[in-house]
Amino acid sequence: MTSRSREKRRTAPAGGKTYAFQLFVAGNESNSTQARDNLARLCREYLTGRHEITIVDVLKDAATAYTHHVLVTPTLILIKPLPKVLLLGNLSDTRHVLAALRLIGGKQ
Repeated sequence: MTSRSREKRRTAPAGGKTYAFQLFVAGNESNSTQARDNLARLCREYLTGRHEITIVDVLKDAATAYTHHVLVTPTLILIKPLPKVLLLGNLSDTRHVLAALRLIGGKQ
């Protein structure tokens, strides 16, 4: 992570819905690092070319966390496609995360 409080990673749309995520982390704390890695892996495997990730370090940008009512880290918010989804934790339960994000059990 850079020294900035927010980091954006984008990939160009390649057909299908584009997914926009905000991941709230607390610096390089273990669960935050795991959440970043797990989200990157899931996007690489299931959303190649169809995702945007904004990482917000709450230690550097508490105001954004407050605005989004984030009290626990790591927290992942699916911004789009709607409806919005909120997931807590390091995102290690792949099946649960994929189901919550509507990436399994139906069409994407």
